[in-house]
This record gives sequence, C-alpha cells and structure tokens, in this order.
Amino acid sequence: MRANIKIGLANMLPPALLAFFNHIIAKLTGNAQFPNLPMSLVDMTALSVSLQAAITAAIDGSSTDRAHRNAVVLQVQDVLRVTADYVRAECDGDAELLTTSGFPLAKQPESHTEVGIPKNVRASATDVSGEVKLRWGRTVAARMFRIEQATSDPTLGVTTWNTAGQVSRQRFIVTGLEPYKSYWFRIVALGIDKEGLPSDVVLGRPA
Repeated sequence: MRANIKIGLANMLPPALLAFFNHIIAKLTGNAQFPNLPMSLVDMTALSVSLQAAITAAIDGSSTDRAHRNAVVLQVQDVLRVTADYVRAECDGDAELLTTSGFPLAKQPESHTEVGIPKNVRASATDVSGEVKLRWGRTVAARMFRIEQATSDPTLGVTTWNTAGQVSRQRFIVTGLEPYKSYWFRIVALGIDKEGLPSDVVLGRPA
C-alpha cells in the first residue's frame, strides 16, 4: 500500500506552525532526495524569520500587527502545502523516503482479510403502516450493508431473497410492506472488495 504524508495545518497555532516549519527546513537541509524545492531553503529560512518577528510583534501589538502575523501565517501554510505536494511527487508512495522530509506519515487504513457477520439484528414495526425498522451491531471491515428480505420462512424450505436496500449505517427502514404480513430479513456486510456471510434471519411484521 502506498504511503502518504499529512500536514494538519487547520488547528495549528502560529507558534506551533513556526516550530513545524523550522522542523521541515531542518529535515530538508542537505537532503539530496529533494533537489528542486518549490521555494529555496534560503527563502524558506527568511520566511521563518519573518514569522518569528510577526508573532513577537503581535503579542502586545496592534490590530495591524496581528493582521500582519496572520498574513505571514498564510504564506507559511501555502509554502508547506506546495512543499508537501512536491515531496509526495518525488517519493511516489515510498514511506522511508517520505519520512526523511520531516512531514509525518498519514495513518494507513487497517486492512482486513475477512468481512464480519452483522450481529444482534433486530426488527420492529414503526408507527407508520407498512414499515419495519431494522437495526444491527458494528461489523468488522464493513463499509456498506445490503438488506435482504423474503416473504417465506427460510427454515421451511428454499427461500428467495430480494434486496430491500443498501446503507452505510447500522439501521434501515423497509417501506412499502403489506401490513400485518410476516417478512424475514437478513443483513450482508460489504467490504472494500468482498462481502461477508449473511446475518441470522429475523422476523418482522409491519403495522
């Protein structure tokens, strides 16, 4: 799986941004993996000095000083974003090379070989005629759920299962049913590239 980096600038206060920027500058200095940075290290260092001065001036300064600090913050954020894009392009998903840039690696999604079976499936009538509400528990590696329904008791012979819907949540309301008629339901969890076994069957009867 290809690795990636993150920058996480959204909630970073100016002093933390300055420290992060200086860390990136230090890691890129003398790093032969990144010879054509979008902004030279000399200019990046000068921008870091400007941010430090702007932060200091804004502490007890005027609204103009704070506005200037905020403008320099935006400059630094832009430089970090374009630098991160350049790093990604140079490293082509190589985790070891990415880490030499100073940017932290993005968390890799967990890989699961098997998709779980939905448990604790429950069916109940709603206050609306012809509806049955289905709920079930969390399921390992599930991205989506397929809801299947039948009009005959599967314990009594061959049953035809029809798809009633597909959702990403752990609940679903089946509509358009015949009031007071018995229906059987089961849930199938869908993963990234495979699906799990069906859940236990539950009986639902709409009002």
